[in-house]
Amino acid sequence: MSLREAVLASGTPDARRLRLHIPAGTPPRDGWPLLVLLDGDWVWPLDPPPEGAAACAVLIPSHGGLHGPVLPRWSRPGASAASRALPQAQALAQRALDFTPPAPDGGRWPDPRRPEWQCGGADAFLDTLLGPMLAWAATQAPLDPARLSLYGHSYGGLCALYALVRHPGRFARLFCASPSLWWHEGRIEALLDELPRARPTGPIRLTLMAGTDERWHPLPPDPTRPRRPADGVPTLPRLEALRERLADIPWLDCILEPLDGAGHGDALQASAQRALTLAAT
Repeated sequence: MSLREAVLASGTPDARRLRLHIPAGTPPRDGWPLLVLLDGDWVWPLDPPPEGAAACAVLIPSHGGLHGPVLPRWSRPGASAASRALPQAQALAQRALDFTPPAPDGGRWPDPRRPEWQCGGADAFLDTLLGPMLAWAATQAPLDPARLSLYGHSYGGLCALYALVRHPGRFARLFCASPSLWWHEGRIEALLDELPRARPTGPIRLTLMAGTDERWHPLPPDPTRPRRPADGVPTLPRLEALRERLADIPWLDCILEPLDGAGHGDALQASAQRALTLAAT
């Protein structure tokens, strides 16, 4: 894949680095399918498709990430833990803001497990994604607007579900891995109940994924008591309930794919790889 890079709103607090990975070879007649890979900094590069298999372009909006070339040189692996701590903390806080729905009054609100994080910026993030980010990507490679996919894991999965609420029909496929359904007492499930029953511009495929060993923890960590694997609530039953909840929406094809033997962290890599394959088909 070839790489194109840009920084939107450079020099402002809203500056964001974009990376577009473009498959080699001749694009399809209508352009490449495009997968927007939220949290792509954490998982890229993924395994390329086998030779001769379908491929798609990949757009990664950066939050700085925990490793890789998007971090300043002094914060890359090999630097001291102290030098990496600040950019990592900033990236995680920005991610929490960008990927979470607004409060019922439309404003920001604190994260239920990390109250120092402000949440509720998903509207602004999605507007920027569907506006300047995709506009820039379209100048870099021929892209098929009818084959636009969105992937997210954990808070990114929450954002993908919110994109379905806020922009039904804008993404042809959505991949929600381990979405944080617990966030603010199931706020996203209440919002999904408001989805219109009338068909948007075309059929939408929603793929839910989670590891069979995943559990979610609704309370903040207790520094006096290490968290054990057996603590927490299994993720898959609640995802299955969500799939059933969405089954009566005629324009939405919702499926659930368990990731055998995966915990929450393992599910990130496995689900992103799966999304890359499915977005190209």
